[in-house]
Amino acid sequence: MPDTNEITSNLKTWNKQLRKIQKLLEAYEKIRADATNNAYLLEQKVEGVERAITALPDQDIRDVLDGWLQNEKVSLGKFKEDFRFRFGQQLGELFARDGIKIGGQYPLLRFGLFTLKLNFEFGEATLFFGPEVEKLRAKIPLQPQTIYETVRRYEKDIRGEHFEANKVMDDLIAAYKRCLLLSEKPYGDKVRITEVLKEYVFLKQPKQFAVDASKGHFHEYSRVKLSYLLYCLKQANIMERGMRFYVANFDATVDKVRSFWVPDNEEGEGTHYEYVSFGPAQE
Repeated sequence: MPDTNEITSNLKTWNKQLRKIQKLLEAYEKIRADATNNAYLLEQKVEGVERAITALPDQDIRDVLDGWLQNEKVSLGKFKEDFRFRFGQQLGELFARDGIKIGGQYPLLRFGLFTLKLNFEFGEATLFFGPEVEKLRAKIPLQPQTIYETVRRYEKDIRGEHFEANKVMDDLIAAYKRCLLLSEKPYGDKVRITEVLKEYVFLKQPKQFAVDASKGHFHEYSRVKLSYLLYCLKQANIMERGMRFYVANFDATVDKVRSFWVPDNEEGEGTHYEYVSFGPAQE
């Protein structure tokens, strides 16, 4: 037979669980007023109640709560279905204002150079550059306006760099020559594209970085920005200056040290390259 201390301890545990369930139910009722938009938040509350009732000793209370759970789960199924439809509709309308058409199907949506991977179970999305090539941001709330603003912010950042095709080409050739010197290769040989881009980034650092190589003096070039830079270069009609890309084999495409993805067009199609070279005319 349990002693007083054990009984007291059990009562504290049960009261704690009851208070937790009460708070979950109160929060549930508040957000249920907009059930469609809050469908996945409601589901989280339901799951919390379901976990909490297992610790309750009173079978009558458990039966009442279990009956409520079963009814709400049926309603949640409809709420989530409505949410998916409304979410896609609202997101499409937002991007349509900018002339951007959303492609793909759940859970992967494509628009321009970006891919959005939806996780309805957890109510969040992950944004990628290209077809899941470079992760830009995770755990974005499944709110059309928030997603739209996030995408436009990244797009502005990626496209915001001042671009002069001939200057970029000159700097890439200088970086390429540096790689050749370090590897003792003749001009015209192919070099791993990631090595050339690494040298390019160092060439683009300000003078202060040479004096004090601290983080504050370092100008960052992300893979995404470099990828878009090469895309712009391909579109600038100066490839006749001798630049040549070499497509990566399958094994190399999954190794970021070996390959580099570059868009082919504004629809997000692209190619993984492993090597690059410049023609002898540029020597």
